[in-house]
Amino acid sequence: MAVVCTIKTSIELTGLGKDISLSESFDVTTAATAATYNYRVLATADTAELLDLGDVSTVELIWIKAVSGAIDIDCDFSSSFDADISIAEGEVHTFKPAGTVYVKNNGAAETPSYEYVVVGTT
Repeated sequence: MAVVCTIKTSIELTGLGKDISLSESFDVTTAATAATYNYRVLATADTAELLDLGDVSTVELIWIKAVSGAIDIDCDFSSSFDADISIAEGEVHTFKPAGTVYVKNNGAAETPSYEYVVVGTT
């Protein structure tokens, strides 16, 4: 069964003399047929690991949260790790990768935990 996926974030700030409202949305334009949720702890500190996509073969969207410790993400890994995104502990990021996705710790000798959802097609 195909589904359409939309992630929306919004922030409202009031009471500081100015009201601010910010919102952003990220839509998967291709009808998604597969999704994967995973909670991981980096297996080896200072070593990049491939993000497990489950049964998703063409990725349309990744939502990822650094649960404990900070992580770096390479969205188009080729021969060596090159961080495209850095996520601090407790923060979330949503993106569409340009290629193979690898995750690595941001702090030296740490093995952070992270959770993520991958949406796409099989």
